[in-house]
Amino acid sequence: MDAESGRSIEAKRLDAFVDAAFAFAVTMLLIASVEPISTLDGLYRALGQIPASAASFALLVLFWLAHRDYGRMTPHRDQLATLLSLGLVFTVLVYVFPLRMLVDAGFHWGSGRRLPGAVLIGSFADLRALYIIYGLGFAALSLLVASLFGQAARRSAALRVREDDRQDAVSRCAIWMIVASAGLVSALLAAVGPIAAAPWLPGCAYWLIPLLIQARAMVHKRKARKAAPKTD
Repeated sequence: MDAESGRSIEAKRLDAFVDAAFAFAVTMLLIASVEPISTLDGLYRALGQIPASAASFALLVLFWLAHRDYGRMTPHRDQLATLLSLGLVFTVLVYVFPLRMLVDAGFHWGSGRRLPGAVLIGSFADLRALYIIYGLGFAALSLLVASLFGQAARRSAALRVREDDRQDAVSRCAIWMIVASAGLVSALLAAVGPIAAAPWLPGCAYWLIPLLIQARAMVHKRKARKAAPKTD
């Protein structure tokens, strides 16, 4: 055990590997949009890709922060925890490519075609396929994160999770299940919805995330008020 932090050497090595994998995913994310710049027009195109790069980077950071918080909660790791973390690494490295394509296309469409991204999607069939691939990848990543927090809650003694962190893990597991459901709903809408008439519809599924999280918080506050002892 590391005397300073209380985390096992194995846990520190695993977290360092996951951190490095996310750093590599960010590198792949940025390299995927780079093309040789030899003219002023090329520079303008590169600058036009900054908003999409920032949005893609922010999405990857959300998953990395979730795993970092999980690592803080769990000083010890078992075999399942290791497999889930490695599954997260594998999935995020695959997820980089549809993430970049969909975000680039979204910024191109949202900017009135002023930002780059016109050549990524050639038809509504392409858009449907990209929505489905992205939604399933987003759901898979979210389910892996939810599973990590769920395992921290279920095996708190074996993983040496403190009681307050165990309660936090329960809450985070539920939230990430909500996040995963949005990805599945988006993929379903893309598969069966009117993509030509409403190409924005699968993307709107992700707006369910803050709404459902807020609804869950309100329900918990209401239950807490009812459970609180009444005073005269």
